[in-house]
Amino acid sequence: MTNLPAALFTLTIMLMMSMGCETAPSTRSAITQATEAYEAGQLEVARAKAEPLVQAAGPRSDEAAWIVGLCDYREGNLASAESRFRYVTTGTDRPLAAQARVMLGQIELAQGQPSQCLASLARAWTDLPETHHRRAAELGVTAAETLDDARAEDLWLSRMPAATSRTTSQMISLRERFTLQAGAFRNRDGAESAKVQLEEQPGINKLGTANIRTRTDRRGDTLYLVQIGSFSTRSAADAARRGMDAVEFVVVAQ
Repeated sequence: MTNLPAALFTLTIMLMMSMGCETAPSTRSAITQATEAYEAGQLEVARAKAEPLVQAAGPRSDEAAWIVGLCDYREGNLASAESRFRYVTTGTDRPLAAQARVMLGQIELAQGQPSQCLASLARAWTDLPETHHRRAAELGVTAAETLDDARAEDLWLSRMPAATSRTTSQMISLRERFTLQAGAFRNRDGAESAKVQLEEQPGINKLGTANIRTRTDRRGDTLYLVQIGSFSTRSAADAARRGMDAVEFVVVAQ
């Protein structure tokens, strides 16, 4: 390199800089396009934009894997989604890794693994963005209730900006059924507002009538739960959840 003519050396540096300048905007553009396609429900387009970035294992491959994992999850391919989310947890974007761990927890809960779900949520919590706290806490309470673990349930209830799950004395005949929960609140007004917004969603009527149920938690506080639908199996409820892209439902026992 020390004998390389000055002009050629300069040209080489300029080419390297040019390549570097082109790569970052191109990557940003692909991520943006993949995100927009996913949000529009165009899952195959989103996957086609994001997958090459995953394979390239570049600096934003964790973001691309996140998008592909969400596509897999919405299509019901849980094994592939789990693999993608685990990849995201190895990246340097800690808030995104935390969100991936929450998704892993949701998959584990759906697969009948509540203990693993609680472990994933616990690892996620420290780096999880505040806007995702309620969703994670709702999953945590549902998993704790499945295990009949009062201490874990109290922990996740204490972490909620708004709270979760079901009344202990309500509708014993429906104990083995499942419903879709759109939100949980410590005040009635918040639940009523969420119920109105839910009823305005396109196609929501096919799930039935939205309602507000109450539950008293272990500390004696009343929780207001916005729920819709009644399903005989968790898998049926999860299929209905995947069919409603605009609402972040959680499947809970009725």
